[in-house]
Amino acid sequence: MKVATTSPAGVMQAQPSASKLKLDSLFLQWFSMPETQRLVLELLDDVKHGRRAALAPSLRKGGAPSNQPPLSPRKAGVPHSPVSPSCKPVIPLKLPPSPQLLSIPQFYFPQLGPQPDTQRAMEERLLGMLSTQPEGLAVDDLKRMLQQILNLPSSLAYPLFHKLAAKGEERVASGALLHWASMHNLCGAPEQRRAFDILRQEHASAVVPEDLRPLLAGILLSHAGLEFLQEAPEFQERYAETVIHRIFYHNNRLGDGRISWREFRRGDLLSSLKEVDEQEDINKVLRHFSYEHFYVVYCKFWDLDTDHDFRISRDDLLRYGNHSLTYRIVDRIFSQAGRPFHRHTTSNGGEAPGGGGSGGTMTYEDFVYFILSEEDKATDASLDYWFRCCDLDGDGRLTPDELLYFYEEQLHRMECLSQESVSFDDIMAQMQDMVGPQDPSYFTLHDLKRSRPLAGTLFNVLFNLSKFMAYETRDPFVTRQEREDGLTEWDRFARTEYLRLAMEEDADNDNASDGAWSRLDAL
Repeated sequence: MKVATTSPAGVMQAQPSASKLKLDSLFLQWFSMPETQRLVLELLDDVKHGRRAALAPSLRKGGAPSNQPPLSPRKAGVPHSPVSPSCKPVIPLKLPPSPQLLSIPQFYFPQLGPQPDTQRAMEERLLGMLSTQPEGLAVDDLKRMLQQILNLPSSLAYPLFHKLAAKGEERVASGALLHWASMHNLCGAPEQRRAFDILRQEHASAVVPEDLRPLLAGILLSHAGLEFLQEAPEFQERYAETVIHRIFYHNNRLGDGRISWREFRRGDLLSSLKEVDEQEDINKVLRHFSYEHFYVVYCKFWDLDTDHDFRISRDDLLRYGNHSLTYRIVDRIFSQAGRPFHRHTTSNGGEAPGGGGSGGTMTYEDFVYFILSEEDKATDASLDYWFRCCDLDGDGRLTPDELLYFYEEQLHRMECLSQESVSFDDIMAQMQDMVGPQDPSYFTLHDLKRSRPLAGTLFNVLFNLSKFMAYETRDPFVTRQEREDGLTEWDRFARTEYLRLAMEEDADNDNASDGAWSRLDAL
């Protein structure tokens, strides 16, 4: 029995003929519709009269979708542009510049000094002032010149006088001042550059601590809030030294003892000097110059320096904060991991004994850096300080092994004090949630600076038991109030400690007076 078969070629030939018949049938059906006949007649009429053919509204709404995106809608009031020949290039339209915008003068010049008109006015006022002082300018005249003409703090008159006045003279010669002002473009430079040039030595590229001594001497001599110190010259020197160390702590980010122009421009020295002029109470100038802050720093150092040789040993520092610091972090401090110790030199140029090394002693300057870092761990300088102390291998990462090295001693101390201990795994989980490091396997300095207050908590957990326990029992309401008062951790610490020290001193004075009266009664 034979089965009829059809070749593939035959199927391919039969299919087009059936499709063509179906298409012809659909075309005839479409062409017989009245709407189609009207459309064809309209198209023929457009072709006969040379008009552009337009698509019928019925086809625009219900016709087959097109692959070409629609044209953007025309804005009202914009006329149709004529159709250009295909061979002619299309030239983009260009709007003419607005004359009103071009006529506005530039009013902001970053990193530049005053405008030419302002500079000329400054120069004329300066020349006018010098013409009225042919015998030269005294310190008070320099103060008036800096404030009224150059918009600078009056205290800068003292380093300027120290720089320009001849030895033994009480006035600065007008010619010397005019020559110096011309050499440094005093009227054309920005305010910060003027102050920087006044403070630094000639041909020096940075401000060193010795450059600030005439400045502090002038403030101690002239500020009303420091008049009482004139009866205690030894504390004047200590106050000036403390202020200078605080200025370099916050402004000398490289820690090389030289404030460069870039650091000075980004720092806060000029603004704090202006605040010294504005405030009659020096204690309201919280940045660098507060006497109460100096009082706290000096008394803390004096209490630790039991033999009063103005040096602190390792055992002395362990008593800081009621023995709040661990042995391991104190060892790192005295190994100079956080900051190299200041080295004293003898008269013959050699190094004084105990000036550095792991078995050396801490000077007053080193203690200022330490206490500022310890009591406010949210600043860049303090984070740098403690990160270097905890980074045992110096690879720029705080790994769990390094953190455990410091936390082990904390655990032991909590057990000895019968305190409820917290496991290291729990501590790591909390710190990772709080700081949010980019890599959960270690902390970098960048991670800590992105969450400053919480980074300080991390260091307190590692090596400061008192602050760790205070953090565990903190009051959220008090914490919220502290965030809103606008003060730094150092400001709050200094205020609290000053009140405590003042109360202790008043109590000691009362006891001494009572003892004196009792002795008089016995007589």
